[in-house]
Amino acid sequence: MQLLGLLRRELRSECRQWVDDGDISEDQGNRILARYGTRLDDDSDSSLAYKVLVTVALLFVGMAILLLVSANWETIPRAVRMLGLIATTVALNGVGIYQYLQRREGIGWLFLGGISYGASIMLIAQIYHLGEHFPDGLFYWALGVAPMAWLVRSRVITLLMLAVAMLWLFAEGQFSPPWAMALFMAVGVTVAVQARSAGLMLVLAAVAVSWLNLLLGWAYGYPRGPDFEAGHLTLNLGLLALLYALVCWLGSRPALHWQRAGSLIGLWTLRGYLLLLLPFTFSEFSEGYLHEQAGLTDPGLWLGLLPALLASSLLVFRRLGQTGGRLLVMLLPFVMLAIHGLLSRDDAMLFAVAVNLLALLSAIVLIQEGLRRGLSQFFYSGIALVLALAVMRYLDLFGDYLGAAAMFLVAAAVLYGAARYWRRQQRLVAPESGEGQA
Repeated sequence: MQLLGLLRRELRSECRQWVDDGDISEDQGNRILARYGTRLDDDSDSSLAYKVLVTVALLFVGMAILLLVSANWETIPRAVRMLGLIATTVALNGVGIYQYLQRREGIGWLFLGGISYGASIMLIAQIYHLGEHFPDGLFYWALGVAPMAWLVRSRVITLLMLAVAMLWLFAEGQFSPPWAMALFMAVGVTVAVQARSAGLMLVLAAVAVSWLNLLLGWAYGYPRGPDFEAGHLTLNLGLLALLYALVCWLGSRPALHWQRAGSLIGLWTLRGYLLLLLPFTFSEFSEGYLHEQAGLTDPGLWLGLLPALLASSLLVFRRLGQTGGRLLVMLLPFVMLAIHGLLSRDDAMLFAVAVNLLALLSAIVLIQEGLRRGLSQFFYSGIALVLALAVMRYLDLFGDYLGAAAMFLVAAAVLYGAARYWRRQQRLVAPESGEGQA
């Protein structure tokens, strides 16, 4: 069982208290924590707090410096302004590199140096009136931070690079396809693998999805600009399937950090699937979606089929995931082809009813898995999905009042069944606990 970082820190704190109270021995505490990839003497709690406080403090220092400079900016000679900006950036990065080489620290100074580097680009361009294409400044900022992030393998600096790169992605994406994003993605993946960072892998997954959606927009709108069509939803269905396969593959790896990454990405993949499913439960949304489909020539269909087929191949040939999950992913390409090739605007009501039933089935599966495996995020996600469906059917009565009432009754039956199952499981566990104590 894999826990998120916050839960591991809480468990570590509790185990230390148990050892201090004499409830368990230190060896027992370490054996318990070893199941979750940590130990009693793990000091990441204090180091994380220290890094966060130092980073925020340095960020405030940088903001103070920028405010002081801005207040007297016009009175400073142009050459002094430019040399001052360059000197500040070189000094901050120099101190950071020196401390990193001496004690493998100095990440905070390098982070501040990266911010100073970006500010210098913008201000020097303003001084000399350079460049009319403003996204270029963001691109060169991210490009300058990328080598430092790759060399020191710092998650903080990599996140700074990705944040600036995302700003460039959305700015440049209005003018031309942002192909250079692949470079920043490659640096981010290298650092995430070397640093064994589950959080950074999750951020990279979100960046990759945003990038691919923007490229598909250009496939629709070239050469005028990006255009967002119904096929984007088909693309995201395929990407979710590929992320599910990736989660199953990471979960099968022996290393704990890969399993943690799989747990974190899987949790947000599940949430993305639920959010993507809910709009289709409205008949008006389904009607508009089917009306805007470009049929089998839709680029979104083929760009969605590729990751869906890759996911199916990965799950089947490596025998990953559960049988139900593998079956759903294998059926997804046929569902995509059916939506684009067979369904029309006249089938919107039937499509909305089918999606409502699929959403309800997903909620039942989530509740069942949450109870069976003791996963609270699955259980509460299923409950939240049932409640969301009930509220949406109250606001949007597709069919008639009888259909909405039927949905409410089914939702009530699901919740009541989950409660009965939970109480029965608790009664079965209680006698076993009593026998163990006897």
